[in-house]
Amino acid sequence: MNDVCKISRLKMHPNYERLADMTCDSHVRGRAPSGISERDIALARLYSHAFRGQVIGAFHATRRALEAIHPNDRLAAAHLLRADELLADLANRSMDTVGQDVRALISTFHHYCTHVARTVDALDTACDLERSPALRRIRDLFVAHMETITAGNSLHLTRDTGVPEQGSFVVPSLGITIVPLVYGDHHSWNLAWLDGKRSDVPYHLHREGVEIHLGYSPMHGYTVLGEAKAELTEGYAMPIPPNTRHGYTNIGSQTHHVPFIFGSLTCGGWGVFLDVEPQPRELDQLETSPVLSHKLNGTIHLEQEIARVIDRYSSVRYPIIPVEKTDRDGVGGLELSIARITERGMELHPDRFCAVSVVRGRGLLAMAGEQIEITARDHFGIPAGLAATITQIGDGPLVLLDAVLRPADRRFR
Repeated sequence: MNDVCKISRLKMHPNYERLADMTCDSHVRGRAPSGISERDIALARLYSHAFRGQVIGAFHATRRALEAIHPNDRLAAAHLLRADELLADLANRSMDTVGQDVRALISTFHHYCTHVARTVDALDTACDLERSPALRRIRDLFVAHMETITAGNSLHLTRDTGVPEQGSFVVPSLGITIVPLVYGDHHSWNLAWLDGKRSDVPYHLHREGVEIHLGYSPMHGYTVLGEAKAELTEGYAMPIPPNTRHGYTNIGSQTHHVPFIFGSLTCGGWGVFLDVEPQPRELDQLETSPVLSHKLNGTIHLEQEIARVIDRYSSVRYPIIPVEKTDRDGVGGLELSIARITERGMELHPDRFCAVSVVRGRGLLAMAGEQIEITARDHFGIPAGLAATITQIGDGPLVLLDAVLRPADRRFR
């Protein structure tokens, strides 16, 4: 481990510290791959995907927070400029694929590890020079977000129960707050946190991205797709092709937050924030259609699907929204599957990155030789080619949703 990593004052799990030592030793030896095992690569991939989720989380939000700091000390200002440059570089790294070979450790993980440590060092030095409570708060929040990754065993869980301070993103053209949850190579699972008076998602479209909007009871509103609207009073999942107007208009005072999955083989899994075009339209100008009509492109009653899978007595997993509903012109399609997992467990071994949301119950997730308990509203990712074993614990049924992005002519193995 290099000197900056050692003095960055980040809490580190033994797995993380060992990988940091290993990758620095490899660089000293000219990036030699000797001594690096398949498990080391798997752990590095998991840590790297956890950091990737901060591209519109702490990496972005910390930069925005630093804009309000105007230091009197010139040396402190130089260190804050350095922190800003490092944070920008960390966010830009998230456009690169996390590989499946040794480069995941000695390139991708090494970059995240060293640049995060250097960012903390720059913020620490600026805090020591400037003595600003506001700056210290920014530094502490950034460190807290990083330590949810560095102090973990590599199995990183996120939750959709709130907006983390200095860890979310406001879409400029829509004004809604996005909480990043799971970020793969080409798709992501996020939460639109709608705490305004109306809890609306302004109508918009994506030129090169596909989505699935999700909703859970209690709710009452209209979901919009193209020129159609459908009234909702229960949970749903709506597949959204490219170049199609979509959004949500709330009815009444019941707050409704919208989980959503975004994907694109052409512009990256966070392209929702780059590839977004407002499409304002008066609600009464849209045609009213049933939720299950063809005009809603295969929208399903999600909570009815959950109830059906709970009735199964053995572990089972099957698609509820097929790839074909969203795949257009090489952008790729999102496949949403549901799983009921019992005490006997289930192994998932995806050929593409798989984003997972825990819908009901409690379970145990095991991957890359590590394990962690999962519960409802947890989210995690399974990198392509890695095997994850998931087992129900407790009395209640364990139900998961998962999403992969692929061309329409391929299937989950």
